[in-house]
Amino acid sequence: MNARVPLRSVAVVGGGPVALVSAVALQQALPGAEVTLVPAPVPPDALADRFPLALPTVQDVLARIGMPSDLLLGRGVARPRYASAFADWSRDGTEWMVGDDAAATLAQGRLAALWLRAQAARERVPPFHALVPACVAATAGIADPRVEPALDLDPARLTQALASIGGQAGVRFAAPFAGVGPDGAIRLQDGAQIAADLMVDAGGPARLLSADRAFEDWRDALPEGRVAFGAAGEDAGGCDRYRATAQGWRANWSGVRVELGGDGVVIVPGRLAEPFAGRVVALGDAVVQPGPLGRAGFTLALGQLALLLELLPAQEPEPLLQAELNRRARLQAERMRDFLALHYHGGGRTQGPFWCRLHAAKRPASLEALLAQFARRGQIVPADEELVQRDAWTAVLLGQGMRPERPDPVTLSTAPAEAARLIRDLAARLAALDYPV
Repeated sequence: MNARVPLRSVAVVGGGPVALVSAVALQQALPGAEVTLVPAPVPPDALADRFPLALPTVQDVLARIGMPSDLLLGRGVARPRYASAFADWSRDGTEWMVGDDAAATLAQGRLAALWLRAQAARERVPPFHALVPACVAATAGIADPRVEPALDLDPARLTQALASIGGQAGVRFAAPFAGVGPDGAIRLQDGAQIAADLMVDAGGPARLLSADRAFEDWRDALPEGRVAFGAAGEDAGGCDRYRATAQGWRANWSGVRVELGGDGVVIVPGRLAEPFAGRVVALGDAVVQPGPLGRAGFTLALGQLALLLELLPAQEPEPLLQAELNRRARLQAERMRDFLALHYHGGGRTQGPFWCRLHAAKRPASLEALLAQFARRGQIVPADEELVQRDAWTAVLLGQGMRPERPDPVTLSTAPAEAARLIRDLAARLAALDYPV
């Protein structure tokens, strides 16, 4: 039986936060190995590097390398993002919100089911997002310590902090990337070459080490195209704000103006069929490009990095381990794709050329199944490798106007008027910040 020999050398290619956080995490996980960062320019379409946002589900990856959320917030490396608001995006134009943390709970049953029971009977109830503490905090413009927000990270400060931690951890910083030699070794601009046991492609959609791999195009599910970025002129204050337009949408991300269309950066949503092959593993936008909606790229990158740290390979390629990492990375990516695609295919806005074209688009089978399940029973079936709160799925569907055909059997014992009273009382307590931790 052959002994499993640990990695002796790792080379990470990339110049943004995804490459740096990968190098730091791998160096800390492999103190006996030499981890080298090979800098490369951050391309305009590397959204995970340019607009890093970490949902609560992946913040433990940052905490493991000495960057817990309270430290990042306290030192100005990150700001809290509590929710996303959507205007002109529903069937009737009503604004709705999605929180980055879970919704509140009621002992009488599932919150969404009780809300639906009251609304179906035309009882007076607040919007569903009024029952999500993160949305309440975003609307009020306050910081509620009981809410775990997403981390809206400043890319320059994050890069500087990671470089400092990497230097202290022993990461070696090489000359800039120049290309890949015929033998697969990484060529540097100073003429040197690196042939490591494991090479990490974290250079964005250019896929500097994995450009020859099969790519699955997601433009039917996520109809992105050109995206323009600029200064918004005002701060959104802990809440990303989106507004649907006839040609797509525009948004304000904490002072950054974003608009789908025009003469902006070309975005091609999709993923590599195999993130890990041979000695090269791709991370971040190099393996999956989810597009700008939701700023999901950095969250996916941290989720993929967590898989790599859990399934660390040895010096020699291990087919079974690679297959398992590829399987779980695919589940992560496709589940995020379906969540983002809900915003386009969830039965919301239908007016305008952009939205009309969506009717002819082919939706992924997994998304079709999810929509059918919710339409019948009003439930979101849990999935493996989930990076989004389940209440966020419900908020997207309810916000756009989708309603299930059948009520939840558990709520049938609660009269609609009583359900409405419970909902209104909970919303009032949330607005007054008077609810249990």
